[in-house]
Amino acid sequence: MSTQGNEVLAEIAEAVRLQEGPAGVRAVVRAFRQIGPASTRDVSRHTGLPVPIVAAVGNELRRHGLLGEQRPSRLTDSGLELIAHLGLGLDLDTDCSRCGGLEIPIPRALQEAVEQLRRISAAGPGADLALDQSHCTAETKVRRVLALIRAGVLPGSSVLLVGDDDQVSIAIAVVEQALGVSLVSRLAVADISDEVLDFIADTASTMDFRVDLAKHDLREPLPPRLVGQFDAAMTDPPYTAEGARLFLSRAVEGLKPGPAQSIFFSFGAKGPEEMLAVQQEIIGLNLVTHSLIRNFNEYQGSGILGGTGFFQHLLTTEATASSVPGAYQGPLYTREKRSRLREYECGNCGAKFPVGAGAEWNSVADLRAAGCPNCGKGPFRPLQLIGEES
Repeated sequence: MSTQGNEVLAEIAEAVRLQEGPAGVRAVVRAFRQIGPASTRDVSRHTGLPVPIVAAVGNELRRHGLLGEQRPSRLTDSGLELIAHLGLGLDLDTDCSRCGGLEIPIPRALQEAVEQLRRISAAGPGADLALDQSHCTAETKVRRVLALIRAGVLPGSSVLLVGDDDQVSIAIAVVEQALGVSLVSRLAVADISDEVLDFIADTASTMDFRVDLAKHDLREPLPPRLVGQFDAAMTDPPYTAEGARLFLSRAVEGLKPGPAQSIFFSFGAKGPEEMLAVQQEIIGLNLVTHSLIRNFNEYQGSGILGGTGFFQHLLTTEATASSVPGAYQGPLYTREKRSRLREYECGNCGAKFPVGAGAEWNSVADLRAAGCPNCGKGPFRPLQLIGEES
């Protein structure tokens, strides 16, 4: 392996303050080699790195002459030489050709169910970004139901959905109808949104499908009728460690006592430090990981996460208990935690600008739209949070 090549990776990682270090740059370079020409979004999905981080790494690769200027992007001859020096030139696709590495293919018998869910969702309420909502695709809805079937939860068990803006309850009804079998003994949804609950109620009534709907702010403990009642729970919480802790705690409250009860947990891709915090919350609840599928969840419009998230099957133990037994008062959603500004640097002239709530540019998208105030160009790469030590 080339020492010089590794030095280039380290230099780029330092330039973009990459939490993943040279290994993160290596993953991006390898992705461009494997799937290029590729968009920033495609590489984000392939590597699990957020779109802004991939964009920043891509800009540095271009500055070093390793990535071409055209879009979608491909490695230059110098970039391919770097790949060769690093020993990353092996062409071998190890993903399953049927499921694309998602482990659960959608059978032909359910293709019409996917189309039906797509039509239903198009008439449903939009995503509330303030609540970290980003609706999953119709295919993901069906795969989540299939995951419950593969795990042996369905048919026949009771299921609690801790939040359901993704309309998994409707997906269970549609799949049940398509297969001609009864899948759940009891299905309940706890959600704060009147819009979401009304849409589920209206849709379920047209399908003659029973679902117990509870309007509930999950900052509060579950209502008594939902406590200790269910064989399994599913949740796709706000993408913060606090959101994971709260929603998983409410899922635990809803489960019947005892070990080996299932929680199906969806979450977006984050950096190592943030993911460590999430995993520590899972351990703090005395839950264990049974399986995890990367990129299992595909979302519409979740640009910063590359439109994907992982799907984790957790099991309870004898020691499992809610870590939020009472009401929760702290920050929960991403917007509530974004109290600090991040500095961005213009890739053309090197000028630096604060971005975030209270700054002239609320988001890097606003800064890109305006162009660099100094030179009128861009692109922009993220630096450290303002006030954070270099």
